[in-house]
Amino acid sequence: MSSSPEISTRTTGAHRAHREARDGAAARTLAQRPPARYEPYLDGLFTYCLSVLCDHEAATAALGDVLAFAERRGQRGPEAAGDRRAWLYALARWACLRKLTEAKQKRQSAQKRQGTHAATRNRARRQPGAKPATATGAPTATASAGPPASDEAREQRRRELTRLAWPEAAGTTPEQREALELAVRHHLAPHEVAAVLGKDLAAARELLASAACEVERTRAALAVVETGGCPGVARLTGENQLVLSAALRRELVRHVDDCPRCRRAAERAVPGRWPGAGVTPAELPVLSAPRAELHVAMGHLPRARGAAAPRYDRRGFPMDPKDRAARRERLRARAVTTTVVATVVAAPVLALWAAYRGTPTGEGVEGRSASASEAQGPDSLDGETVGGYENAGNASTRPGTDLPKGDGPDVSVEVVSVSGLGRSAAGKLSVTATHRGDTTLITLTAAADADGPVRWSASTAASWLYPSRSTGTLKPGESVTIKMYVDHLREPSGHWHARVAVAPAGAVVSIEGYGTAPGPSDPGNGPGPGGPGGPPSPSDPEPTPTTPSSPDPTPTDPPSPSDPEPTPGDPTPTASEDPTPPSDDSDPPSPATS
Repeated sequence: MSSSPEISTRTTGAHRAHREARDGAAARTLAQRPPARYEPYLDGLFTYCLSVLCDHEAATAALGDVLAFAERRGQRGPEAAGDRRAWLYALARWACLRKLTEAKQKRQSAQKRQGTHAATRNRARRQPGAKPATATGAPTATASAGPPASDEAREQRRRELTRLAWPEAAGTTPEQREALELAVRHHLAPHEVAAVLGKDLAAARELLASAACEVERTRAALAVVETGGCPGVARLTGENQLVLSAALRRELVRHVDDCPRCRRAAERAVPGRWPGAGVTPAELPVLSAPRAELHVAMGHLPRARGAAAPRYDRRGFPMDPKDRAARRERLRARAVTTTVVATVVAAPVLALWAAYRGTPTGEGVEGRSASASEAQGPDSLDGETVGGYENAGNASTRPGTDLPKGDGPDVSVEVVSVSGLGRSAAGKLSVTATHRGDTTLITLTAAADADGPVRWSASTAASWLYPSRSTGTLKPGESVTIKMYVDHLREPSGHWHARVAVAPAGAVVSIEGYGTAPGPSDPGNGPGPGGPGGPPSPSDPEPTPTTPSSPDPTPTDPPSPSDPEPTPGDPTPTASEDPTPPSDDSDPPSPATS
């Protein structure tokens, strides 16, 4: 369907011929030379595509797609210079996300083919007298689309990718890093960043401010490393040649927060600035777009009628593929079958470091939150706390605005103690975990007899979990509540396990859940959407409760008050097993920027 409600894409005759002639003329114009109005943006667009795709050929092809899409829009594109720049970067973002998705789908299909060929060979070996199967007509894995690059060209490309490195942004999430790249390297204003990412202005400003805070904390930690006056920092870095990974950055920032000597050195290194007021005093480099390769790429653009093209919103900006997938999911899915079990586990700091050693970056993305029941778990550990580094999330909507009321799963909280934990680690903070509405709440309380303010910080490596706050300071007896959300668009299929860790108490929140890909519901296999025992579907009218005293009655056989089982609040009814067939493949493609 077309993005315009009045015009249909099913045109015939003269309309189709006119459209094909227009697209062909635009492609020929681009093959000869890009229009002059795009020349000021070519270098920045190429640098942006290269930073996302990390491949020169793919970045050049994506830039060619951007120019082709812009020409096809013609007069329907923005006229103002500022709006045009944001619009072109939004087109570049869409093209990069599409290429990342296509690459992921190709890898998955190649893995399936390899598995099929291996199974065929195994069956052929088991059959007596059978000849080994040979693949005919299949393309070889070493086939190349073009001539191989010379050693000098490969070295030049490697140096260009090295110039795009930004060590101070190692502690940011993918979405924070993307916003920083647009604002700092490409000099986009906050309203332009909001337009590119599909956010409102307030959300974009908040994202940039939180990302700037993380960059300044990393810069302060690197300044402490350069001084070399703390034995703890020397033990963490080890060598003079420092490779700042996400895990090492996390430990360095945590050490600077806890060590008075390093904290004073960091304050001297970054004096007199409010956190988040500035990002970096240096100018990040912008690479030159390869004009010759770009002309070749634009001359080989696909002109098929069914070629992929972006869908545009009411402003004329391309829609994020994740937003379109979310719309389709909300139309198809009737209920969310994810079950999350949050467990607060206290552990020594050494075990905490071992648990997070080598985990990938992407400490949380913003999206739809899991719906939680009103049932509360037991009390917390004595003197322990949990939290997480602040994560800005992905480009989806704000938490709690996507799912209708009643569509979320129940969440239970269990507090488990670990033997052998000393009182020195558990004497500063305490933790309680409860639930209210569709949010999991983790409350941190500073001990009333603490010597002074308690500085806390936490982290999580799961890209589908993110807390509402990351760091802070508590006065003796003061409390703070962290809200933990689950992004169902990025949640892995099947059973998953994630952790949220806190310092200096050395506590871990262990979260386990089950993610199921959305599909058509089967009301005949147990309680489902709109059926008895399940949440009502979004299109069904609001049910009228007939027995207010029972929260979840069974229509045919309600439980007796004297019968202890089954209870109405049983979180695992036997009739609702496997409402949706689990996916046997890997995670569904959800493109994200790097």
